[in-house]
Amino acid sequence: MKRQANFFSDARGFSTAIDVLLFLVLISIAAVILLPTITGNVQVRSVIDSRSQSQSSRILTTILNGMVDEFSYTVAGDQLDFIAGPVNDSSLYIAGKKLIAGRELKHRTFTDVAAEDAAAQWMIYFNGTGIRVNFLISNYTNSLEIAMKEYLDRHLGDMYSYNLTVVWHPIVNVPVGSEVSIGERAPGNAYVETADITMPYRVDFPRERVESIVDENFNTSSGNISSTFAHLKNDASNRTQIEEEITQEIFDSINATIDEAVVDLVDETIGPVIDEAQDTASGHFDSLVPNGSEEMISMINGTFTSIMESQGVIVNESVSETFKLNIQQVGKQETRRISDGEIKALVTDLSDMYVNDVMTIDEVRECIITEVFSRISIDRAKVTLTIWERRG
Repeated sequence: MKRQANFFSDARGFSTAIDVLLFLVLISIAAVILLPTITGNVQVRSVIDSRSQSQSSRILTTILNGMVDEFSYTVAGDQLDFIAGPVNDSSLYIAGKKLIAGRELKHRTFTDVAAEDAAAQWMIYFNGTGIRVNFLISNYTNSLEIAMKEYLDRHLGDMYSYNLTVVWHPIVNVPVGSEVSIGERAPGNAYVETADITMPYRVDFPRERVESIVDENFNTSSGNISSTFAHLKNDASNRTQIEEEITQEIFDSINATIDEAVVDLVDETIGPVIDEAQDTASGHFDSLVPNGSEEMISMINGTFTSIMESQGVIVNESVSETFKLNIQQVGKQETRRISDGEIKALVTDLSDMYVNDVMTIDEVRECIITEVFSRISIDRAKVTLTIWERRG
């Protein structure tokens, strides 16, 4: 008798396999349905990000080239108000102050105004603390920043929150410069654009001048750059000493560049401001306030002296000369402290490449000049615009 097979007991295995296949089919269908949406979201986000970044770039260009409304300010206005005392709110005094010390700015681009604000802030940094040197034109900088904020609000306020900064550090490691910031603190996901702007004065410090300084400092008893580096090939046993001499000559070049740049910088920026304030004071303030001219000049000199002496600097000669000498000294000390390892590493690399004929002496000289020249940025500041979509 033939036995009839019964498959019922094995049906659960087939059922499980079918369930798995059905699950995989459903997943595949879901993926097919959702994939365009997922891809679309990524594409939309990418387009939004790209458009926002492009928008921030366009906005910065537009803002920098736009015209700022005219505004007025008063040279040494805050100091004059202090000297005037109780009469500084009288209509006669206000009219006279505007006539004698009032100034107006018209037809200026935002770039011009931002650069002038950075130049006018002029800070010297002692032990991490910034002390404002251009105290005579605080009325001017306040007017500048009000005009800048009104301009930015008008162009960005409805759609974007913003922060705009202007940073001016004219000489690397020399503790002078300025930082201007307008707007709110930026979140981490904001769009950032930067550009260089030209400062509102002309301090002529070209590369050719640095070349002359470098050549002069390498013209020692050991010869010039060519002969100094030639010793590396001819006297390999004294390489350490030769590299130390080269390092010192580079620092001498940097120090000489700092000395000359500081003199030019102070003479071109701080000097004219003080001169204008003193010229404005002489013979004019007396008509507003009795002995006003004498008090103003005394206040100018006294404030500069206090700034110096508060940092342990003894003023033995003119305030201006003391100011220059102190900046030069601090700048050279900071350069040596911060850049010592960097310059030594540069000299070692240049020595290796020259000895192994990877670089010619002309290329070595160009590298040294570039290193020294890169530390000077007197006539440029960096402006950064950060924007993000306004919520609510």
